[in-house]
Amino acid sequence: MKTPLINLFALVSLIWIGSACSSVNVDKSRKADFSRYRTFAWMDSDVQAGKNPAYYNEIATQNLEAAVVNTLNEKGYKENTSNPDMLIGYHFFVEQRERTVSDPSPMYGPYMGWGRWGWQGWGPAWYGWGGGPRYRQEKYDAGTVVVDIVDAKTQKLVWRGSVEKAVDNPTQISRQLEREVSRIIDKVPEEKSGE
Repeated sequence: MKTPLINLFALVSLIWIGSACSSVNVDKSRKADFSRYRTFAWMDSDVQAGKNPAYYNEIATQNLEAAVVNTLNEKGYKENTSNPDMLIGYHFFVEQRERTVSDPSPMYGPYMGWGRWGWQGWGPAWYGWGGGPRYRQEKYDAGTVVVDIVDAKTQKLVWRGSVEKAVDNPTQISRQLEREVSRIIDKVPEEKSGE
């Protein structure tokens, strides 16, 4: 009996953890031929930290760029600043959003006391009050990271990957950005030249 319950708990936990991650959105130009791309270089990136300067962090930027270079190297692409086939850029911005959250009703009991029809004794006579949960508005920071690949010759965008809600805590920005950018770059097609 314990094994099915443990398996069920493990399955529910995996589903819950998987649903907590934001999905990577990818958009690729139909005209893009990634078999022609072998090298890359960086273009200027856009970081808009909003009103919180803690989100702009040079260490996080360096770690993010290192993660991109490592992942692209694993896929067969090489960095070449003098004559690249594609340009890599990223945009990171934080905006304050609002969400509705519920606060559950407080639960009270068990109670003992005199009721309308006589002595009730101990028991779960009345739990909770207030008619259900209360709702309130809450502000939060939502960081979105976007990675762009531009054809170096045509200067046209050929690939874009993004994750919304990538960063929500300025104290963990370096780790969160590196993880999310790696997830985005994992979606870039591998270099096909065979070199």
